[in-house]
Amino acid sequence: MRTFLVYISVSICILIYLLVISVPYCITLLLPDRRCAHYMRLLTLYMGKAVIYIALRPFARVHYSDLANGAVQSGIYVCNHRAATDAFLMAAFGIEAIQIVNGWPMKLPFFGFNARKCGYLDATQTPLEAYPSIVRDLISQGVSVIAFPEGTRSGSRKMNPFHSGIFKLAMELKLPVYPCCIAGNEAFPDRAFKFHKTRRILVHRLPPVLPETYEKMPSAYVLKKHIHSLIAQETEKMDCELNPSCHA
Repeated sequence: MRTFLVYISVSICILIYLLVISVPYCITLLLPDRRCAHYMRLLTLYMGKAVIYIALRPFARVHYSDLANGAVQSGIYVCNHRAATDAFLMAAFGIEAIQIVNGWPMKLPFFGFNARKCGYLDATQTPLEAYPSIVRDLISQGVSVIAFPEGTRSGSRKMNPFHSGIFKLAMELKLPVYPCCIAGNEAFPDRAFKFHKTRRILVHRLPPVLPETYEKMPSAYVLKKHIHSLIAQETEKMDCELNPSCHA
């Protein structure tokens, strides 16, 4: 029943949002590609906010903490990946961004269309050699890139190892890397897409790891391990905040 109610709430919220922005949405689609992508990203950002702060509110409260000291420079956002709701939770950052996703979200009705118009990158289709020029162009427009380097949802509090690609890209382009942490949604939904009871979902943005810091590191592997450790430490604290019994 909970799963059904969440789906209904999210669907109604998205439908109302689309009705409200139907005119600007249609106008946006008529603009040149770059301007269309810009406005589509903004419309998608506010749709995400509507989902996490309105549609999900009866079932879970989302709390965002910016620990990055107000850093605003565009860069690479690296997040742990516990559940399918992570994609919506990225709206908590309030930034214009694209996401690097596996192929299946790009095939979804409506959401896949939106993702393509926003300029999201399909990791299964985009050649590795194309990433530097694409990301460099996005950064020049003030657009950040969000990646989930685990590659797949963990479905638990455990964090899987990271893939190295996004860290090689950050080092090549000398971009700030923002470690980002999510806790509380590991069963919201679970891997079977069933929504279980949860009270709060926490989203934290940590201070960026800047080029002048990681240029001293010998490889992207070392940077990857460093970011993984930062996220692991913070999510452990967040899990304990949500589950005080972990201190026992």
